[in-house]
Amino acid sequence: MSRISVIKAPSLLPKLYPAASTSLGHGGDVYIYETISTPHGVAVSTSARQIQLYERFGVSPLRTLEYHNDQITQIRMREQSLMSSSRDGQIAIWDLRQSTNTPSLVFKSEDPVLSFDLSADNSMLVGGTQLNSDYMAKIQFWDPRNAGMPIKMFEDSHSDDVTQIHCNPNAPKQILSGSTDGLLCTFDLSQPDEDDALQFVANTGASVSQCGYFGPDSQFIYAQSDMETLQLWTNEATRLADFGDVRELGQGDLKIDYIVKCKYDPNGQRLYMVAGTNDGEVHLLHIGVDSMEHIQKLPRGNTGVVRGFDWELADGWAVAGCEGGQLAWWSKEEPPKASISPSSSGSKRPALNGRRFAPY
Repeated sequence: MSRISVIKAPSLLPKLYPAASTSLGHGGDVYIYETISTPHGVAVSTSARQIQLYERFGVSPLRTLEYHNDQITQIRMREQSLMSSSRDGQIAIWDLRQSTNTPSLVFKSEDPVLSFDLSADNSMLVGGTQLNSDYMAKIQFWDPRNAGMPIKMFEDSHSDDVTQIHCNPNAPKQILSGSTDGLLCTFDLSQPDEDDALQFVANTGASVSQCGYFGPDSQFIYAQSDMETLQLWTNEATRLADFGDVRELGQGDLKIDYIVKCKYDPNGQRLYMVAGTNDGEVHLLHIGVDSMEHIQKLPRGNTGVVRGFDWELADGWAVAGCEGGQLAWWSKEEPPKASISPSSSGSKRPALNGRRFAPY
């Protein structure tokens, strides 16, 4: 595999500046796992088995949601509902319009739930489980209208933890799964059984840590591994690009120790990668089919490994959470600069005063 080029593209996104930061306290013993934007603020999942909601640029939580009795593995937002999965074998759904901090619905599994998603038409809740003592890793399905146990499951497609579940936003009956076994699988849920539903299988050759759809019609898939590799595929299992170990792409002021996440911007039709360093640097990159563009190194707001990151491109702000329990905010609004003006006595005092690059 030939080494790809990384070029600078600082004008591709608005420049972001430090806006605020806070710490969850507890002497750094509480980790931040994930941060996602919601209509009610930013949701932050923590190792304390809590989900905290912050207003934008907030330094204190507006409210704290607490239900799970084991590690929270994923959080998602759909309309007014915040959803969470856990190793306790449950998926909880909160209606954030309600003042209560108790879930309105809870869906249960016999195994730890590592990943989940809700279909685009809200007709099916899908979860992926940890490999159990019977050496089974399951994709389970629930009716979102009825809390309780799964109504059906797929048990044969993966041989290890199902780390990722994504429902196709443009095709309510299609789902994508990713697993520690290295496989990406797509399914057509209009088919009654697992063998008929399984459409395509792609072998990435490495344990899949994150994956997802991208493209105007969700016709492409990105897949990153816990070995920090990144690949691009079609949703029919044709590989488009293999970037290998992205840590080897570092050059100049670009240093990469790990991938935080990838995110697709449907408005600009671009796929972005967020990468980090062990001492808290965050880099934003645009992913092309045979190159990457380094957009910006964010001014440091964390001092440890960044676990969660989310941003709103249209509004021009971003948030990151790290293992040390720090939460940092950036904004496109440049902070005021100090200027020097003479006083009447002659002393001085401070006064406050794209281009498009297709991803496929």
